[in-house]
Amino acid sequence: MTELQTNALVLQSATSLNVSDHGNQVDASSQPLPIPAPDGGYGWVCVACCFTINSSTWGVVSSYGVYLSYYLSGGVFPGATALDYAFIGGLTFGAAMIVAPLVTVLTRLTSIKVPMASGAAVLGGAFIAASFASQIWHLYLSQGVLVGIGVGCLYIPSLPVLSQWFASRRSLANGISAAGSGIGGLIFSFAIGAMIDNLCLPWFLRIIGIIVLSMNSLATALIRDRNAAIQP
Repeated sequence: MTELQTNALVLQSATSLNVSDHGNQVDASSQPLPIPAPDGGYGWVCVACCFTINSSTWGVVSSYGVYLSYYLSGGVFPGATALDYAFIGGLTFGAAMIVAPLVTVLTRLTSIKVPMASGAAVLGGAFIAASFASQIWHLYLSQGVLVGIGVGCLYIPSLPVLSQWFASRRSLANGISAAGSGIGGLIFSFAIGAMIDNLCLPWFLRIIGIIVLSMNSLATALIRDRNAAIQP
């Protein structure tokens, strides 16, 4: 092969690479841009749903101090120590965070509806199950572990939803959503205190279970993500 033929082959190869690169650039530029966040609209319904979820998950959990006071003063479970009752509250927070990786994987494989619906059922059922507890380890499983699992299944999938609906008003939306924890904790604390004075332990646990099941089921039915428009 002569030097002239070699130079011609090199020039042809370089030209092919330039054409290929130019084609890739055209293909990249022709891809559709991400759909911008609506910054309102149905997003406000999702704000109300996240507010409800926070109030009926972390709000209920933060009212455990009222239960603790009743358990310590009433001698409900003979032989149980103050540490036993305090440990139940810690189990709730621990279980809620431990299930986060599994809930995230389940959400990506299905949708946010599946883990949230499961969490609503588990959380409501946990309080109802706690109403039948006769030994302290029953409370460990029901008001401790199961309540935590229900909270995690509800809370974790709802976290990214508002970021998909809001851009310039994202801080306002997240602030309203986060306020649900405090407002829910205040309302549930007063409500549980009133029920303790007028009802027996099993019945006010069942009532709380029915309330959180109803609230979280409604929020799960109405909340909507934008994963179809925003692909990670």
